[in-house]
Amino acid sequence: MGFRIGARCNTGLVATAHDDRVREQFRLQATTFDNAGFAVRGLDWIIEQLAPRRDDIALDVAAGAAHLGRALAPLVSHVSAIDLTPEMLLQGQRLAEGAGLRNITFAVGDATRLPWLDRQFDLVVCRLALHQVADPAAMVREMIRVTRPDGRIGITDMYVSAAEQAEANRLERLRDPSHNRTLTREEILALVDESGAEVVSQAAADFDLDLDDWLERSRTPEEVRARIRSRLEQELDGGPATGLAPSRLPDGRIRFVHPWVTVTATPRR
Repeated sequence: MGFRIGARCNTGLVATAHDDRVREQFRLQATTFDNAGFAVRGLDWIIEQLAPRRDDIALDVAAGAAHLGRALAPLVSHVSAIDLTPEMLLQGQRLAEGAGLRNITFAVGDATRLPWLDRQFDLVVCRLALHQVADPAAMVREMIRVTRPDGRIGITDMYVSAAEQAEANRLERLRDPSHNRTLTREEILALVDESGAEVVSQAAADFDLDLDDWLERSRTPEEVRARIRSRLEQELDGGPATGLAPSRLPDGRIRFVHPWVTVTATPRR
């Protein structure tokens, strides 16, 4: 099977201001989502939690360049990947073709208004998207809606403590104006439960990032980079916590931590 970017799936898609910011940001970032570094961080760990099956028909929601969908493709029957930003999907398509993957298709569309009928997929996943969408509850409800009664939902996202949530989100939005809101771990679990799914398991892991690489990938303006760097240095010098747990390497570079959680669930019957 060949690959192509499908026509816009949601003919009634309303371009909100937030969606426009997401498309603009990730149009700029698309080429940085390659097969190296942070772009592929945590994939093996996520796959371990999802336990995909050979006959699964899978959906990667708000897929970006479909790093998770492409990692799943050799392990399942078929993967569909949907995202708002055409440039991100084109990047994923190029990487899929380079890897010889023939069982993944790409479509432009809205994660909060999926274009599929109810109960179409065995495995519905998203990776590092919950914090980005304007209405995460709507996205989770849609993920559950298109999952078969005996299927599974897998949500991986970064999280932050309630005490540090406001400052962490402020810094994330400085870096990427399309960032919506990083949730607490408790909020993510409650979101899944309230949207109509039963949590089966949860696993957490810390992933460290290089500050300069993180800022470069988002094409953050230099004056904004300086503000973010100054705030992390302030914490390193004993100032208030940012929620990013920075550390300074011997060469002066700054690293920080994103805690991730992968929640697996099944539709509530």
